[in-house]
Parts: sequence; structure tokens; C-alpha cells
Amino acid sequence: MLKDCLEIFEAELERTKKRFGDSDRLILDEYILADGDYLVVEKNGEIRQCSVRMDKKTRTVERIPVDDKLYERICFYDYHSRLVSMDKPQDTKKVIHSNSYLAFWVKWDSFDNGKLNEEAIDRYFDILKDPREKYKKSQDRKMYDYIAKKIGEVDQKKLEKKREWIKGHIFGLDELELNRKNYLKIFFAEEPKLYVQEEQRYVMTKIFNKNDYNVEIDGQIYGLSNDNLGLNSKKPYLEKKTRKMTIPYLITPEEAIRQRKFFDYLMNKANAGETDIFFDYDEKKIISKKRDQMVEGDFSGYFLKIQKGKELEIHHQDTIVDYKYFLKKKFLYRNVIGAEDREGKYKEYVNRQGLQEIVNEVFYSKWLTGNYFTPEDEMSIDGELKRILIWSREAVFAWLYKGREVGMDRILHTVAKNVIKESIKNGYMGKVVQQFNLMCSFDEYFGGCNMADRYSEIREKLRDKINCRGEQIIESDEEYFYAVGQLVRYYISLSKAKEKTHSLANPFFNATSNEVLQTRLKQYFMKYNHEIATRSSRFNYMYGMVLGYELEGKIRQEPIIAGYLSNSLFYESSKKEMEET
Repeated sequence: MLKDCLEIFEAELERTKKRFGDSDRLILDEYILADGDYLVVEKNGEIRQCSVRMDKKTRTVERIPVDDKLYERICFYDYHSRLVSMDKPQDTKKVIHSNSYLAFWVKWDSFDNGKLNEEAIDRYFDILKDPREKYKKSQDRKMYDYIAKKIGEVDQKKLEKKREWIKGHIFGLDELELNRKNYLKIFFAEEPKLYVQEEQRYVMTKIFNKNDYNVEIDGQIYGLSNDNLGLNSKKPYLEKKTRKMTIPYLITPEEAIRQRKFFDYLMNKANAGETDIFFDYDEKKIISKKRDQMVEGDFSGYFLKIQKGKELEIHHQDTIVDYKYFLKKKFLYRNVIGAEDREGKYKEYVNRQGLQEIVNEVFYSKWLTGNYFTPEDEMSIDGELKRILIWSREAVFAWLYKGREVGMDRILHTVAKNVIKESIKNGYMGKVVQQFNLMCSFDEYFGGCNMADRYSEIREKLRDKINCRGEQIIESDEEYFYAVGQLVRYYISLSKAKEKTHSLANPFFNATSNEVLQTRLKQYFMKYNHEIATRSSRFNYMYGMVLGYELEGKIRQEPIIAGYLSNSLFYESSKKEMEET
């Protein structure tokens, strides 16, 4: 799949080249500098400076001074002066982090701890002066000779001039107003072509995972990719043991360079907080989104979930077929049991973005969208909600982002039941009502009946039955369970305890048989009957109907919860009088 994504990336590069004359603009226009102080030494000796800091909340770069042309130059210099990774430095002691004599990168704390000294400076420039001395192994030397034939040898005069400047100025920058945080990066003004050339001198020897794996076929060098792959003696399981050549796959240096640019592009996106990357194979374009945003339109292609680490990390990848942003059937979030709607949640939702937002907030207390792919041990939540999230997040993501609905009715219903129980246990009754309403709305959306109308009908029937004279009976299992819920809430309202917690209802929600349910109802009656007047006709009728009903089906928690959450029929006012209890 990576190869397919690379083809779409190459199409983007080609479009950029046609538009601007330089395909690297696709990367450089969104390139984000690391926090630090940047100095450009002009050819006339003038020093121009820029301090950069990333605002981690807004993901925007703050820079002083705001000089767009200078910033663009620094981005270019910086991009072409990077190491492939800290495992492949020019400076063997990793004090200096740049890749050529045109740049000098060092962390500010290396000044304080004494790691940066004249010895370190000479060590760096001596390596750059004669690269062949560094590459003792035949395969490493072959890679260097491969690029040296194309770009020529190092310009010794320029190198020594840069060495002299660094040694003469690096420890005397006090007159400059620098932040002295994170990095100090110094660049020497030279033609862009020279920066690219010296980058190639370094990169071509480091572009593969390890040159020991390289092979030459018909004069063409092939090597193992260095991106998102770490084959070494400690990871023999990555080798293809059933093949004569056990290396997973080999690519040319040119392919490796393109792949590096691809990962550079992805790193830009990760730095900007855009970690969801969509590759449209119909339009041959790339769409990047922040973690809780979706593609707003039809889409077919590939999806990568990325994250910035020591290097660009791909945490998830998949193929998406025929994704539709707008729902084929609108989702109606019904106010099934009466609830306040100050925030306007109870309405129609027409797209996946709105659907995700309501699911994230109501079922997952806003923990879902930021944790689709978070490792379990890195989650900052615990308990039942964490268990529910881990169990369901993969399926919910596939439903919302990939359009896979199979089994979602069962999964969402299970999620809802568990979060409702957890909210009741913690006394979050406002949440419980929203969660119950959302559960019923999804049941209807996936083919069930309109529970708002159904519970309204049940409630009306029970109201008539407990307010009229004469013998009445419960007519269905659903009506029975709803009545049980009403009774449980009524019993708890009679408690004289200082702290009335809704967890008192859990024995009824967790009942596994009607015998258990009836037994617990009798226990609560015995516990609270001293608070119930014998003339409480509404209670007498309701309890009598419940005791006399023979259950036909299995225990169902939802209508019990619905009855429990709904306003009490026992306390409703009548035209004659308020019931005395």
C-alpha cells in the first residue's frame, strides 16, 4: 500500500513542479522549523538572525523578526542540512547535528556542559573534509563513490573558511539577542545548488537502512529502505527466511530519495497536527486532516494514521472504498425520554463529522477521537470507560471513517448500556438521560422502532391505569419493565439517607431473571413501606399490576432504565389533588 501512496505523492510533486517550477515547494511551503535560534552568515560577513518557537496549542510558528524572505531561506537551508536520523550523524559523538560544512547545528546545552569545544568543531570539519576516510567498509565507500562521481569533490577552501568562522565566532555570540533555548543553527549563505549537492554527498551514503544489505544488479545499486523499518541483528523476524534473499524488499537510491521526501512531507503534516492522511486514488491527491476531522466529500483510496516521534511513525493504514461524508440516511437524535436540550443536541445529523462529535461527547465523554490509536498503557483514563473504549474504538473508527456498518447496531447498543450503568453508578443523571436517548436513537437508525413514540404510548397507558378506579392489568413485557423502573425510582425517592445515590437501582438493572427482579421489588417494598400511605392509590395500582404480571420474554434492561429515568407518574399533579404519600 505504501507504494500506492507514493504514486499519489509523486503526482502531487509533479503538479507542484508544473505550477512553481520546483517540486520541493510541496514540502518547503509547509516546512516547520524546530524551536531555536537561527543565524545566516551572509557572504559579506553580516549576521542575520531569527528566533523560532512553536505554539503547541495552535500549532503555529512564532518568529522574531517576521521576515518572510529570511524565513523561507532558513527553511531551505534547514531542510537540506538535516541528518537522516541521529543514528547516522556526521559527528561521531553526536554533538553537532548538521550534515555538511555549510551548516552548524548544536544544542544550547552543549555550551553549558562543555561538549562543544574546539576539539568537537575540528572533529566535525575533519570528517567533512575527507569523507572517504569515514567510509572504511567497501559498501559504504561504494555508495560515496557513486555520488562523488556525480557531484565532484568537497570544496576545501570553502570548508576551511566555514571552519575558521565557527571557531572565531561560536563562543562570542553574547552581543546577539538570542533565546538560547533548544537549538542554535548557523547557515552560511551559498547558492541553493551547493546546499543540495552537499546534502546529496551525505544522504546518498545514509539513505539505505544499512549498506551491508546493498546489492548491485547490472550496474544498478539496490538497498533496503530506511523509512519505518529497522532491520538489524536484533530483529531477525523481519527477514524473509523462506527466500534466497532474505531482505524484505530492495529499492534504488533514486526511489529511496523519493521515499525520503514522502516521509518529509508526512512529518510536516504531523508537525502541524494533521495526523490523518487520506490518499485519493481517483483524483490522485492527498488530503490531510487533524485527528478529529473528516474528509468532507466522497472518497476512495488509502488512509494513514501518522504521529511524530523520533522519526515519522505510521500507526495505522488501510484501504477505504466508497466513503460518503453525507449520510445516506439522516440520523435523528430523539429526545426519547423528556430531557432539557439547552445545547441543541436533539436534532437531525446529516454527515459523519456531526455523528462523530455526538458519539464522542455523549458515549465517550470526549475521550474517543483522541484515542482511536493510543496504546493502552499511554491512555490517561482508567476504569470502565477505558475498557469500553478499547473494546469498541476500532469498530467505531471503521464505521465513521471507512463506512463499515456491519455489526455497529450491536456494538453501539453494548457501549450505550455499559456507559449508562457507569453513569448511574457515579450519579451523572444528566449524562444518563442523554446516553439513553442516544442509544434508543441508534437502535431506531439501524432498523428498530421509534422508541420515543413507544415509551410515550406506554407512559400514557400506565398513567390512565393508575389514575382510574377498577382492576387494570399490564399488557406487555415492555410496559411491565417500564413500570418496574418507575417503582424503583419511587422507592429511592422515599429513602431518608443523606446521600441518595442512583447506584441503589443497580440491583434491578443487573437482574438476570424475573424471579430476582420480583424478589428485589418485595425487599424494597418491605424497606420503604413505612413511608407509603395505604391510600396511595397510584402506588397500589402500579405495584399490584407488576406483581400480577407473568413475564413472557427475557429480562430487558432498557425499558427498566427508561421507566427509572422518566418523570415519576406517582408525583404528577391531577385535577383533583396532589397524591399524598
